[in-house]
Amino acid sequence: MVPQIRRPGAYHRHQMGSLPESSLASAAFSTDLGALILDDCLSLLCQVPDNTFDLVMTSPPYDGQPKYGNGERYERGWYEDKFLKVTGEVLRTLKPHGSFVLNYRSRRHQGERGTLQYELVLWLRDQGFKFCDDFVWGKPSPPPGRWKRHLKDGVEYCFQFAKSADWQFFPEHCLRPARWDRKDVERRKKLPHNYDRVNEPSGQGRRRVQAGPEMVRPSTLLYMEPEFLPNPTEHPARFPVELPSFFIKLLTEPGQLVFDPFGGTCTTAVAAEKLDRRWLTCEIDERYTVVLSERMKKGR
Repeated sequence: MVPQIRRPGAYHRHQMGSLPESSLASAAFSTDLGALILDDCLSLLCQVPDNTFDLVMTSPPYDGQPKYGNGERYERGWYEDKFLKVTGEVLRTLKPHGSFVLNYRSRRHQGERGTLQYELVLWLRDQGFKFCDDFVWGKPSPPPGRWKRHLKDGVEYCFQFAKSADWQFFPEHCLRPARWDRKDVERRKKLPHNYDRVNEPSGQGRRRVQAGPEMVRPSTLLYMEPEFLPNPTEHPARFPVELPSFFIKLLTEPGQLVFDPFGGTCTTAVAAEKLDRRWLTCEIDERYTVVLSERMKKGR
């Protein structure tokens, strides 16, 4: 269903719970489920009450990336200062059952892979987050490139953090068809634990049961193509809508609230809308958000 597009200021505050009315009234774009705010995310987060979001999913500017067009290179100092202030507010505004998913990959510098991707995990743990898991996003067709002593960069990380040990988790939303080898299935059927003991007239005393489930939980290897759709905004680091969709299904239920502080082209918002979750996204550069209306209409 194509979402209804509302003019800025026409957004219903009750949809977002206790979020600041001033920010929602100035939304640059909104639907019945969510709103886009053009603002610095730290400024917005400081207005949000404690225990508001069910999931925060984002990909911040990668370190040393000069292609955002605002003159900022997002060096290590930006992460130690601004980014940790943002994550501190994320921790405060997450609900006790909420999760924070961080998509990040350090760049190479002078022939060496940066270690910031690993240091961020330690910094966030020191901040009070619980480090739940790390997911590897494997790209079957990574962008081409030529480096003297490196191969194409075909993986990125998605780190899952939580506010408490009681973070919610819905693997049943993400089940995949089992990929058992057929010979292995037949072997499994013959194992003693794949029989039920029964009293049969024949005296056999056992009945064969299914060797394994048809649908199983996915693994932490997320095998997804990079974003190959047209890029009219020339955003340098987009992820595919399938990536936030996976975590939204895994870590939230319909109607819960998803937030992306570094919205970019608003892919997290598109995924949340398609999955019937409420959403809020923030982006400081309006150029990247102009595609949101058309993306919502197309659902991708």
